[in-house]
Amino acid sequence: METAIFGLIGVVVGAFLTIIKEWWFKAKEKEKNAEYLAILITSMLERFVVGCAEVVADDGLYHGQLNSQGERETHTVPPTFDPLSIQVEWKALPANLMNDLLSFPLEIESARTQIDGALEFVSSPPDYEEFFEERQYQYALLGLRASKLSAQLRAHVRLPSRQGGGHSPVSYMQTQLEEIDRRRAEHAKAHALAIASLETGIKMGK
Repeated sequence: METAIFGLIGVVVGAFLTIIKEWWFKAKEKEKNAEYLAILITSMLERFVVGCAEVVADDGLYHGQLNSQGERETHTVPPTFDPLSIQVEWKALPANLMNDLLSFPLEIESARTQIDGALEFVSSPPDYEEFFEERQYQYALLGLRASKLSAQLRAHVRLPSRQGGGHSPVSYMQTQLEEIDRRRAEHAKAHALAIASLETGIKMGK
């Protein structure tokens, strides 16, 4: 009887240890998959950040000069981010982080739609001022968003963070974004004052 009991205990313990062993191997495999994914995707994101900074720096001039038609034109090719172009195990990531990364291309498309709208409906030659400002603004936002996603992915797998200096692409884009926001706030204020002045003149003329 005791032999049977000890035998049963041995079977139970053996099965339990087998389950623990399988769980441990699966957890290690998931961890390795996540690390591999993070290395590849953060590299893509960080190249995207640099590309965004180049777009933000593009004011449509070449060495300070207009083109041969006397107009401003783009001199940088916008960066792309296609996370599904590489084979990685996306299920190794938490759902929220995976969703943020895989939906980022949709954010890029939305930004491009905004830029196209500024070119088609708002700006005009020769300066295309509104187009270039919107292009710089949207790519600054995208670059900062990509940098944040990269940092989140690195933190998840405990990869060292990138050390950005005072002249990093991220700090440059943040500065440019704040400058555009400041200009837009000033323009909005001036427009509101002009409208108020016009309304006051109309009332006084009645």
